[in-house]
Amino acid sequence: MKKNIIKVSVLTILSFVCVQNTFANGYKGETTSMPAITMPNLTYSYVPSWYVGGNIGVSHVHDKKARGSADSVTEIGPGWSVDLGYQFLQVCKALFAGELGYTQYYHSSETLPRVNVATTEHFSSYLAAVGQYPLGYNFNILGKLGIAYSYAKKVFTVSGASGSANAYSPYYALGFSYNVTSKAALVAQWARARGNGSTGSNDLSSLGVSYSFG
Repeated sequence: MKKNIIKVSVLTILSFVCVQNTFANGYKGETTSMPAITMPNLTYSYVPSWYVGGNIGVSHVHDKKARGSADSVTEIGPGWSVDLGYQFLQVCKALFAGELGYTQYYHSSETLPRVNVATTEHFSSYLAAVGQYPLGYNFNILGKLGIAYSYAKKVFTVSGASGSANAYSPYYALGFSYNVTSKAALVAQWARARGNGSTGSNDLSSLGVSYSFG
């Protein structure tokens, strides 16, 4: 009886030691494990950086017809813009930048039935402060406020006579962006160069991309 108890005790001790050694050295048998699933993490630490952007969309130029005429003016057509900026400050979650840009608007047409009376060229350049705040899920709201230089030149088709005007005025924009990666974003925005009575105010509703070099 005592011999049996001793044998059982020895076997128990040996079994315990073997199990301990197996876990200590690592189990080398084949195992089946599920592949790791990683979700993209688009939360990045702030780094001051330069960026460039480009947008295409629909422009609306607020032109006036010639005084005393029955002309009509086509004010809506394609437009585009490019910008260069430097992101230099973060306050809480908000990011701030300075931006220089150029916008080419639609060349409006002043017409009578079947007759093109005049064509007006419009463009503007601007310098603005930009603020951006994250909304979650990689979306951000953005706003711009600054000063624009607006230019308009009208050329009459038959006579070739022309006249031009320019103005410095407020520039402002509002939109949203979506971070595709840490450096690239999609941008949707509406922007206006206020102009004056001679140049008219000019709008651009656009979609584009922005790329950071930080």
